[in-house]
Amino acid sequence: MSEKLDLLKEIGAQKIHEETHIALKHAQSIIHESFEGFTKVQFLGFISILEREYEQDLSDLKAKGLAYFNDNTEPKSVFIETKPTKKPTFVYILIALFVFVIVAYFSIGNSNPSQIPEQLDNSTIQSVQKNLDPIVFDENSSDLNISQTDENLSEALVEEETVAKVLLPLKVIAKSKLWIGYLNKTDNIKKQTIIKESLELDPNKEWLLSLGHGHVDIVVNGETQKFRSGNNIRFLYKNGELKELNFRDFKILNEGRAW
Repeated sequence: MSEKLDLLKEIGAQKIHEETHIALKHAQSIIHESFEGFTKVQFLGFISILEREYEQDLSDLKAKGLAYFNDNTEPKSVFIETKPTKKPTFVYILIALFVFVIVAYFSIGNSNPSQIPEQLDNSTIQSVQKNLDPIVFDENSSDLNISQTDENLSEALVEEETVAKVLLPLKVIAKSKLWIGYLNKTDNIKKQTIIKESLELDPNKEWLLSLGHGHVDIVVNGETQKFRSGNNIRFLYKNGELKELNFRDFKILNEGRAW
């Protein structure tokens, strides 16, 4: 391993950075066998790039790095999914309102409860029913009809669904070979890969992105954002918006993990 590592040292971290686009600080860490600066997934991705770029077998260096990461493995957190509680439907609310109005009507109209049944004739009931909004009773039918207020509510809901925002795919376009780690926070699924061209993600999910270098274009809802940096860059994508994160904020959103 020493000869192959000496070869990387002769090439130098700066030239490795220029030829592979691995962040300069990570290139320096690799040739000095210092692994605390990145994660296990990033380390394996960088070793793979170096082996292909310089046609060297770095399995000994890889084994040493894996031993370090195995000794510093963090336990995974446990996610508990809570089921949303059901809310009363609109019909139940209207029925409750109807009962309340009838009780209030006769309570105010007559202070003697014993006389209420005698006054509960058909004309009184029809009078209360006609004054209720949004429920209307047809005298010639036993069916319960929904009023214009309820129809307007239904039309508003349909209109809201019609004009709902349609998001275009989220796309990461690499200018050179790029290691990318992406965490689907919506479903708690984490993946990593090395791309030469582009990677397309579902725009309706929430994503945490970690990129091995910053020479990329990112297309968000049809608009291209250009980034030109030799260092790692990280992002949060949510509801059609992309936000660049510093290392501290990324770890907070990733529950304390660097990746």
